Amino acid sequence: MTVTVQDKPTTTASNSAAVKESIVGFNRGSLDQAVAPYADDAEILDPSGTHTGKKEILASFEVWHTAFPDAKGDVTNQIAEGDQVLTEVTFRGTHTGVLKGRGMTVPPTGKKINMPVAFVDWFKNGKIKRERGYYDLAGLMAQLGLSPKP
Repeated sequence: MTVTVQDKPTTTASNSAAVKESIVGFNRGSLDQAVAPYADDAEILDPSGTHTGKKEILASFEVWHTAFPDAKGDVTNQIAEGDQVLTEVTFRGTHTGVLKGRGMTVPPTGKKINMPVAFVDWFKNGKIKRERGYYDLAGLMAQLGLSPKP
């Protein structure tokens, strides 16, 4: 007997909703909800590095939530076609916790940030399989008072 596994049918609407629900989870501090739409073997690549698998993705979300516990993301634009979703988000928050990154540790500055971000997500079987995040890391460091304004 042959068993055929079919991809789980999804729609652009359900994919778009999954990305928004992830952002809502982050906004609430519910990081388990934020990682729920990701496949177990998902990969995120953004200026902070590559994060593979839900455990690493959760750890990267924890870094941001620790540094900016009041951060909120507002979806400003979203376009979906096929298995891809592009989402523009503006994150705002106050740097009241330690920000840890590749080779750096930034103590709290108390400064407010306003950071535009773009996410491109590719879905497979109803889950985010791959994500590319784009944001201005130099601009973020300038907002924190750690470098000259670009």
